[in-house]
Amino acid sequence: MTSDLLVFSLGKQQFALPVGQLSTVVPRATLTPLPGAPADLIGLLRLRGALCPVIDIRARLELAIGAPHIGECIVLMYTANARVGLLVEGIVGVVSPGHPSGKRNNEERLIRDVLEVNGHVVATLDAGAIVADDVRAYLATSAGFRSDQAAA
Repeated sequence: MTSDLLVFSLGKQQFALPVGQLSTVVPRATLTPLPGAPADLIGLLRLRGALCPVIDIRARLELAIGAPHIGECIVLMYTANARVGLLVEGIVGVVSPGHPSGKRNNEERLIRDVLEVNGHVVATLDAGAIVADDVRAYLATSAGFRSDQAAA
């Protein structure tokens, strides 16, 4: 059984996350910078009274980071500990894929599956692995941010 995936673009590449791990998608907003944060943790988003850390997934995937543009948005997802936002370049859509075309990894790795969707290669990401250890450590020790705020 395959769950629906939200497909998004990062440059010319496409990636996906299972819809069941997502909360919402919002337009890019002004983020509060975090001094001394890891490079992929680009700030905090205030949404409905809660603070949510935002990661630039391009940095985590070691992709080129372009200039901000109007189509960018933040995908809010759930991890085991908190709700985290991912800055993406654009949303492609929701798909119900058939079967993975690549090898399925059962370990916690950033890229879990590789699929072909509508003629495009799409890498399915692991929501838990997106938040790197250095980001977890930074958030755990940062004053004024608690993981229970992000889960609200």
